Amino acid sequence: MSTQTNFRAISNNNIACVAWKYSEKIASCLGFSVTRIDLNSNQKVPLPAWVGFKSDSNENWTPKTTEQWPVQKFEWRDLTAKQDGFYQYQIVPMIGTPGQLTPRDDMAIKTNPVHLSSNRGDISAYFNQGILSTQSLARSLPEGPNGTPDCKVLLNRIDQPGDPLRESLAGQMNKALAILLNRARKEGGSCYSALYELSDPELEEQLIGSPFVHLILSNTGTDDSENAPARQALHESHTDVTDRMLPEGHIGHNKFTVYVDSNNVPQAVLTGSTNWTANGLCAQTNNSIIIESPDAAKVYFDYWNRIKSEGSVQSIGFRSQNNVPHELKVDAGETDVTLWFSPNTASESKTPKSAEPSDLAEVFEIMGKASQGILFLAFEPGTPSIIDQAATCQNNNPSLFIRGAVTDPKAVGDFNTHLFHRNGDKPDAIVIAATEIKDQIGFWHKELLKSSPTAHAIIHDKIVVVDPFSDTNCTVITGSHNLGYRASIMNDDNIVIMRGNRALAESYAAHVMDVYEHFRWRYTLQQQGATAWTWLATDDTWQDYYFAPNSPANKSFNFWFSPTS
Repeated sequence: MSTQTNFRAISNNNIACVAWKYSEKIASCLGFSVTRIDLNSNQKVPLPAWVGFKSDSNENWTPKTTEQWPVQKFEWRDLTAKQDGFYQYQIVPMIGTPGQLTPRDDMAIKTNPVHLSSNRGDISAYFNQGILSTQSLARSLPEGPNGTPDCKVLLNRIDQPGDPLRESLAGQMNKALAILLNRARKEGGSCYSALYELSDPELEEQLIGSPFVHLILSNTGTDDSENAPARQALHESHTDVTDRMLPEGHIGHNKFTVYVDSNNVPQAVLTGSTNWTANGLCAQTNNSIIIESPDAAKVYFDYWNRIKSEGSVQSIGFRSQNNVPHELKVDAGETDVTLWFSPNTASESKTPKSAEPSDLAEVFEIMGKASQGILFLAFEPGTPSIIDQAATCQNNNPSLFIRGAVTDPKAVGDFNTHLFHRNGDKPDAIVIAATEIKDQIGFWHKELLKSSPTAHAIIHDKIVVVDPFSDTNCTVITGSHNLGYRASIMNDDNIVIMRGNRALAESYAAHVMDVYEHFRWRYTLQQQGATAWTWLATDDTWQDYYFAPNSPANKSFNFWFSPTS
């Protein structure tokens, strides 16, 4: 019987992810080469690899190719693909010994094509780079006083429009946040924004003194130190700005902009997790979406006007009006969208006896119906939240593929505590926390986890992806909402639920898996120390994990190669 194979490639505007499978172990295979094929030029480029065999050295962090240092996994991420590229990937087993590898071209796999684009129909999705704990960043900054990269130099660079490091970390995010503002300037329309943080100089320049900008700017704390300089400049330039100064414990956490055309008709809305700061653009993982839909834009515009009329309170009437789902269709009816706004509870404070908010009840119900998998990224959702619900879903369906990454290590403990261990074993790294290489290991340098000692957000996305490879059940949940009870009860926030847009779901899945895979090894290294993987194996035993009976890898394979119907 010939060896059977399977494969899948997915992408977003920044990255492509590839997974593949062979039906049996490949003798003498030390890994796979992964080659990117540009479908426009037919140029073929083997992907780079930075980690080799134990006898190899890479003191200067100079890449070789996956033909020389092959991939000893069955999935890989293309970190060097270009935005707007149209690609296919070729996977080839590399046979032999270190330094003497030959390709098994007869066993090569070519994947489906992928397009590195933000466009997913009437919805465009943008993801930044935003990860600081990389070896490339560690080597591009001078060493600070504690041996880690100098965060002061980092902050100075990401605050400077046009700086190459800023542009690299932001990806397309700084341009994405300005798309609707530029449209208003060009077409004579207006933009209505509700923001939590505003301190990025490039984005401030778009707003200050603009006649087509109408802004609600919240406070970020009792002293409002984050927003105070921009707030002063906005008022002195006579920009139309409303100060929303909420009491301690309550925050105006939105980050959305509504575009209204020259006839005063709402046309499009931008929302997501990205605060309008240099940190939000460059030093945290974030996402933003633009929905080209008059119906969606009108719903957000109405919410904007409700916030403005509230002043600096969150009245019971305001809460009641927010506690309504807004259901609509985009992409000529192909994508179902539900919009929720908060605060939306009668109670103004979260307590141990708080009732389940309506918006999260729908989110939890969607997660509970997952059949392929649940992927998520979260900041500090608190409890109850999607973390607790993910554990419940795993308990109810042990075969379900669940992967998540969070900023808050406590959330990992919460997940593991709520997960019922049927066999008594320590759970796999299903949910991991952002971490960095804390000490030099061989030629691995110390890394930077966050932009300053006082920074608190690393993973700042608020994302749940359910069944991304299903044409009918695929769902993306995102917005500004931290996806826990506290946000529904105490914050100005929004949730967007999008069903039936598989291209969009795959783009979000690529982002989640990129962030998860980056931090997974670092988190494992922190937990296991020297026993964690460091070098490539020198024989074919690395495959045994994947082909062992009842291997945990089967769950990953089943997820990646789920049926699409």
